[in-house]
Amino acid sequence: MITLWELKGREDRRYSVFSWRARLALRHKGLEFESQPVLLSDKKAIEFSGGKTVPVIRDGERVVRDSWKIAEHLEARYAERPTLFGGPIGQGLALAWNAWVDRVVVPAMMPVIVADVHERVDPGDDAFFRKQFEGYLKMTLEESRAQRDKALERLQRALEPVRSTLKRQPFVCGQAPAYADYVLFSPFQWARVMCPLDPLGADDPLAAWRERVLDLYGGFARKVKTA
Repeated sequence: MITLWELKGREDRRYSVFSWRARLALRHKGLEFESQPVLLSDKKAIEFSGGKTVPVIRDGERVVRDSWKIAEHLEARYAERPTLFGGPIGQGLALAWNAWVDRVVVPAMMPVIVADVHERVDPGDDAFFRKQFEGYLKMTLEESRAQRDKALERLQRALEPVRSTLKRQPFVCGQAPAYADYVLFSPFQWARVMCPLDPLGADDPLAAWRERVLDLYGGFARKVKTA
């Protein structure tokens, strides 16, 4: 059994952006795993990994930290199972896509939802979360909420290239989903689990794509507690 260390929120929520990438990569490969929830502030719980952040997996004797490295590990170790990348060229493109989502979409999503996320983290992380994210944002969580409309406009502009793609094909990767879809899905699942505001309109191509990803693997990502 593979063990996955990931963040624990209120009411047993799993809200880490990056852990959702690992979760869906594991399901894509048809692999079962055991979730080991940890607090954002509890660095000792994962110090065995050599780092301070989740996700972390233990697969047999191998410990792997970081969502991208976990995907690479799964692709190499379970090469006979459905591919996450579609070959070396696809893997290179997925790495570039991963960097774009991390540097454009995740930072754009954060000020839209971060005050609501704070309300749903484990109480043991309350002060740590506030200090960390107010440092990122250079404003209080309350100020972030007050400026949400402008943040949402910035997010919508950032997503325009993806909308154009999803008007032409059902998934980021084409006719079937793969790791690049899970990378983009992760900030939307973060929002879905932790924020009552839906950043996508009903007629948005991204909303239809999100529904298709939520339906994957027997509704694996759909069957979780949401805000």
